[in-house]
Amino acid sequence: MANASRAGRIAPAHSQRQGGQAGAPSKRTVALTITLAVLGVFVTYVPITAVSDSLTTIGASTGASTADLQWVSDSYILPMAAMILSAGVFGDLHGRRRVYLIGMALTVLGTVIAALAGTLSGMSALHLLWTGQAVTGAGAGLLLPTTLALIAHAVPDLRARARYVALWATGLVLGIAVGPLISGTILRYAGWGWVFVPNAGLALVAGVLAALRLAESKAPHGRSLDWPGQITATIAIAASIFGVIEGGQSGWSSAQAVIGLAVGAVAFAAFLRVEARSSSPLLNLSLFRSPAFSAAGFSALIALFALVGTIFLLSLFFGAGQHLSPLAIGVRLLFINGVTAVANPLVGRLLTRWPPVALLAVGLGLGSVAMFLLTGIQVDTSIGAAAWRLAILGVADAFMLSAVAVTAIHAVPHHLAGMAAAANTALRQYGAVLGPAVLGVILTSRIAGGASMSSALHTALKVNGALLVVAAIVCAMTVRLGRNTAN
Repeated sequence: MANASRAGRIAPAHSQRQGGQAGAPSKRTVALTITLAVLGVFVTYVPITAVSDSLTTIGASTGASTADLQWVSDSYILPMAAMILSAGVFGDLHGRRRVYLIGMALTVLGTVIAALAGTLSGMSALHLLWTGQAVTGAGAGLLLPTTLALIAHAVPDLRARARYVALWATGLVLGIAVGPLISGTILRYAGWGWVFVPNAGLALVAGVLAALRLAESKAPHGRSLDWPGQITATIAIAASIFGVIEGGQSGWSSAQAVIGLAVGAVAFAAFLRVEARSSSPLLNLSLFRSPAFSAAGFSALIALFALVGTIFLLSLFFGAGQHLSPLAIGVRLLFINGVTAVANPLVGRLLTRWPPVALLAVGLGLGSVAMFLLTGIQVDTSIGAAAWRLAILGVADAFMLSAVAVTAIHAVPHHLAGMAAAANTALRQYGAVLGPAVLGVILTSRIAGGASMSSALHTALKVNGALLVVAAIVCAMTVRLGRNTAN
C-alpha cells in the first residue's frame, strides 16, 4: 500500500487542462519545437530502411554472410531499444534539449563512422559498420521518446497536441519511406558508404538549430536516477531482443536464443520488483492502471510488429519473388508509407474530435483488413494491382501510428508525459524487433516445408491480420469501459 502511495495515482485524461497553461510557450517556440521533434524522429527512422535496402550491396562488397548482414541492422536496433526508457528520465532530470543534442551528436558521429566503413573491405568494414550503427542506435534511443516529450511539454492543450503528434508520426513514416529511395538512388552512382551521408548532414543541421534556438524543459519533480531500474531494464530489453534475433536466425532452441530469452525474463522480473519498491521509478507501474494507457502499449507492440514485419516480408517477396531492384522495391513500399504521410494530417484533425483510443481501434481493424487483402499478391502481380492494397495499409498505419502515441500521453497527467512517451516507444520498438524475427521464421519454415514464396507470405500476413483483430478488440473494449465509467 505504501508503494502505491509513493507511486501516486494516475489522473484520468479528462481531468487535465484542456486549454493553455500559464506561461505557455509562444507560437514561434512551439513551431520550432515541433519542427525539431519531427526532424528528430525522421533521422532515427531513415537509417533503418536505408540500410536494409543496402544489405545486398554491402554483402557483395564485404563478403558478409546472411547472419553478418542481419547484425548490420540489429546493431542499430539493440542500443536504440535499450536506451529508450532511460532517455525519459534523463530528459526529465537534465533537460530534454540537452538529451536531444546528445542524441543528435551521437547520430552524426555514428553515421560518419558507418560512412567511413565504406572505405574499407572485408570484416574490417563490417566491424566498423557495426560500431557506427551501434552509436547511431544509441542516439536514436535518446531521440525517440525525447521528441514526443518535447511536443507534450510545448503543447499542453490536448486537442492541439493531437494534431502535432500526428505530424510527428508523419516524420516517422517519411523516414521509413525515404530511406529506400535515398539508398536506391545513391547505390546507382556511388559506394554504399555514401548512403549514410545525407542523414549525417540532416542530423548536424537539426543539432545546430536546437543548440541555438530550442528552449530547455524539465520535469524533475519526484524524479531521480533509478540506477537499479535502468540497469535491469537495459538488460531485460537487450537480452530478450538478442534472444529473439538469434531465435529468428539460429532457431528458437539454439543456446543463444534460450540464454538470451531466459536472461531477459529474469531481468524483467527483477525490473518489476525494483520499480514496485522505488520511490522514484524509471517506469511508474501505476501508469498501467489506466486502461487507455495499457491498451495503447499493447497496440503499439502489435501495430509495429505487423507494420515493420510486413515491410520486411514484402521487401523479401518483391526482391526474391518478383526479382525487383532495390529502387523498384522502394517505390512499391512508398504506396504504404507515402499514403501514411499524406493521411496523417487528416487523422490529426480527427484526433481533436474523437477519442484517440477509438481511432486506434479503427486503425487496427483497417490494418487487419489490409493484411488479408495483401494475401491476393502473387509473384506475377503488377504494381497497379499491389498499389491499392498497399495504400489501404498506409491509411491504417496513419491511424495506428498517430493514435497510439496520442492515446498513451493523453492517458496520464502532464508531468508524466515524458515517462509515458518512453514506455510506449519502448513497446513500439520491441514490436518492431519481434515482427521481422517471428514472421521471418514463419516465412522460412513454410518455404522449407515445400510451400511457394507466395503461400508462405500469405500465411505470415494472416498471422498479422489475426493479431491486429485482437488489438482492435482490446481498444474497442477500452472505449466501452470508458463510457461505462463516465456514466
